[in-house]
Amino acid sequence: MAFEKIISILKKAGVSYTVHEHEPVVTVRDAEQKASAFIDGLLKTVAFRIKDSFWVLAAVRCHDRIDYRKLAAALGVNRRELRSLSPEEVQRDLGYEVGGVGPIAPREDVFTIFDENLRSAETVYFGSGKNTHTLEIKFDDLLKATGGKLFPISRAPSTERP
Repeated sequence: MAFEKIISILKKAGVSYTVHEHEPVVTVRDAEQKASAFIDGLLKTVAFRIKDSFWVLAAVRCHDRIDYRKLAAALGVNRRELRSLSPEEVQRDLGYEVGGVGPIAPREDVFTIFDENLRSAETVYFGSGKNTHTLEIKFDDLLKATGGKLFPISRAPSTERP
């Protein structure tokens, strides 16, 4: 299961983190209703597969949207090679529960990329592999634990919540 692997990665990296338990959350709207304390620092992570190649976890602020052209450019691939995955594929191949995807990869063959708008983030919250547990960590520690890179991958920053 992804949760145990993710906790192991954090422990191995030697970073401090907190696990928050809550009702099951599957969407950002669910998070607003059931885990509202985390919304301001919540990351939304989307899993992608590069055609015939590697996996990617792309993380942005929860109300931002990923710009697929920017993501493809950051990864050095053609936009047509970038394929978002169904919740079933993510659960089957990466072990995340639906609603539990986060930027810490439970497998070594997955690359993590963060939107550059997160550069100034202090504390962030994100999926732990389980949709009933949210992780809290300093963003710099998250970068350390994931080896992730910062690139401009979101559409124009959102100024209001849906």
